[in-house]
Amino acid sequence: MVKNYISEKGNSQIRLLLEKQLQITKFLKSPLTDAVLWVKPNANIIYVNDAACSLVGYSREELLFMSIQDLNLEFLHEIWSKDYKNIKQDGFLHFESICWNNKGQSFLLEINITYIEYGSCEFSCILINHINKRQESSFALEQANKVLERKTQDFLTKEKQNYEQLSREIIERKWVEAELQNSLCLLQATLESNPDGVIAVRCNGDIVTFNQKFVEMWQVPDSIVISRNYQQYLTFYRNQLKQPETFYQNIEQLEIDSQKDFRRCDILELKDGKVFEQYSKPLRLGEKRIGTVCSFRDITQRQQAEAEVRRILEQEKQLTEQRAQFVSMVSHEFRTPLNIISYSTSLLKRHSHRWAQEKKLQYLQHLQTAVEQITQLMDEVLIIGRLDAGKFQLEPKPLDLEIFCRDILVELNLSKKSDRAINFISQGDCKSVCLDKKLLHPILTNLLSNAIKYSSAGSKVDLLLCCEDKKVIFQVKDCGIGISIEEQQEVFKPFYRGNNVSNIPGNGLGLAIVKKLVDLHNSQISLVSEIGIGTTFTITLPI
Repeated sequence: MVKNYISEKGNSQIRLLLEKQLQITKFLKSPLTDAVLWVKPNANIIYVNDAACSLVGYSREELLFMSIQDLNLEFLHEIWSKDYKNIKQDGFLHFESICWNNKGQSFLLEINITYIEYGSCEFSCILINHINKRQESSFALEQANKVLERKTQDFLTKEKQNYEQLSREIIERKWVEAELQNSLCLLQATLESNPDGVIAVRCNGDIVTFNQKFVEMWQVPDSIVISRNYQQYLTFYRNQLKQPETFYQNIEQLEIDSQKDFRRCDILELKDGKVFEQYSKPLRLGEKRIGTVCSFRDITQRQQAEAEVRRILEQEKQLTEQRAQFVSMVSHEFRTPLNIISYSTSLLKRHSHRWAQEKKLQYLQHLQTAVEQITQLMDEVLIIGRLDAGKFQLEPKPLDLEIFCRDILVELNLSKKSDRAINFISQGDCKSVCLDKKLLHPILTNLLSNAIKYSSAGSKVDLLLCCEDKKVIFQVKDCGIGISIEEQQEVFKPFYRGNNVSNIPGNGLGLAIVKKLVDLHNSQISLVSEIGIGTTFTITLPI
């Protein structure tokens, strides 16, 4: 507040002093855009700024010699005369008024009057604001704000749309990723459900994928599985294959055919006996080939089954041929005694009235011998037929083998098949052994008959029986014509007879029957023979 009181009239010195004191104020107020006027209590103007000069259209020198009443400020002079005391008391007054400049232009103004004391002087500071310009500025600012707000709103709307679009894209991408993951899981599950081992390899050698069946089939170590290095896989293959060179040749051929729509099927044999079928085809991404897919199928059992089928078919073929040969041989064997019967009967019919009784008996003996041959042949053929048809069943029962063997020797003597005694030797406890009597009988009968038939009169025939370690051993030994080494594996075939049998009668079925009956016992028969020295047959039967 101004302390000193300045008289209403004053003088020039006081005025100069006041102006000096107000220089700081002038310095501060001059740059203001609002009009500023300093007046005395008598309404004389003592200071104006540039904005005030511009507002009322007078120069600063003109205004400093004027009072408020000289300006066209509506009722300001009335306020000054009537309300100055209120201004002084309140220290402030605010109102709006119309002003005319020296060109007759009117303006709506906002006026603020502030009361100031300095020393013994009183002053009033009047600030005049051009409402029109402020309104224009406010309007311009408002328009600018509206433009800015609109741009901001457009920006926010666009950003919101971008955000919504981005959110939709993120949701769509997550959905696509989820679908892709589901597809990959489904594809892997489908791949794992494949009974074949599958591996997919890119053109540059990178492994795309494989299933667990592939790892199990090739027994790939975990270190190679983790590495996913195809070269290590190839090296591992090579060490397991019987013919790795062929495998690598197939791979090279695949590279040659890489631009073609190739299909390959190769058979791989492993050292451990397994057999894999490898099927190769292109791996494509759209129309572009990016690698190769190989599937491996274990066909070991199929190969074995096929081999077994081939073996059975070959066996069936051999059996068919053998049956045809057997029928032919049977027909031939029957034809010889039948011819004898036919010839002898014809002679007896024509000459019996002229022949002596002795000659008639001779031809009757021929008839009886031929009938016996036919009967024996029929019995042996029936036995082989029943054996081939599986009609003989092994039915072991307790049996005293010593008595059983002696009974067979008696039968041979009674049938006049033996004109000499057979040396029988028994070793071990053979009085209660479980064997099939009906199958054992033809075995021993045929072996003993052959030993007698193919050995000279007066030579020795031995029958050895031995029971030990839950097995029975029969051994028939003669000193006959013997069997050559080349023919020893052939004598067990039906109708086969050695080249050295000469005119000794027989049909070649005896040893064939013996072999089949021994096989029925799941046992073994062996022979040791030398031409002119003799033959020994040995049969070992489990008890």
